Amino acid sequence: MRVELQPALVLHRRAWRDTSFIVEAFTREHGRVGLAAKGARRARSRWRGLLEPFSRLDLSWAGAGELYTLRDIEYVTRYALAGNALMGGLYASELIMRLTARDDPHPRLFDTFEALLHTMAAGAPAIVALRFFERDLLDELGYGLTLTHDALDVPIEADTRYRYDPESGVWPIAKSADNQPSVTGATLIDLANGRLTQRPRLHEARDLLQAALAPHLGSKPLKSVATLKAMQQFADTRQPLPRTDDRR
Repeated sequence: MRVELQPALVLHRRAWRDTSFIVEAFTREHGRVGLAAKGARRARSRWRGLLEPFSRLDLSWAGAGELYTLRDIEYVTRYALAGNALMGGLYASELIMRLTARDDPHPRLFDTFEALLHTMAAGAPAIVALRFFERDLLDELGYGLTLTHDALDVPIEADTRYRYDPESGVWPIAKSADNQPSVTGATLIDLANGRLTQRPRLHEARDLLQAALAPHLGSKPLKSVATLKAMQQFADTRQPLPRTDDRR
């Protein structure tokens, strides 16, 4: 198979042999691919500084099996992430590597991932942007949450609390059941509408989405989760949320 100049985002790379890299890339039309970038670590290689995580490239490759041979690179841009945004980017990349299969195209997820990187690079709070990425990732992979109706097909009410069941969705719970893990209807509505501006709702959305992701991730912990939790704890006290009148 030969592919020419396919839009791609670099998820991860590692050293291979003496002068090369193994690159994990997420491409728009071919999904996640493994690429052998032969000679890319050599001092005079024109590829040497291009295969950084979060780089947007057009890639050409050839071959068959699990690992293709990288043939050409055209540089487009690199999303410069630091601090909270960097940890958010690593987390999102790891979700894609864990939850998508090789050579399984997800063009909408590619666009969603690039939009996340662009948003975080522009300075938007990572703790907010990641929630909508998690929501859209679940939708794209066929595990989406129903955020407008409960498991009984009753419209979500803002002042009602709900518990989440991975098999059937959200169920209303009695107001007296305060000890149960739950989420407010207001949080579900905000998550559906793309607006999370209040910290308690942001926390509820985070817990809900991570509970929805857990069955699909299996028992192996995400490498980025421990660091991401530290990032979230820091961000909860230091990173401002958008104003309540922010309609983004």
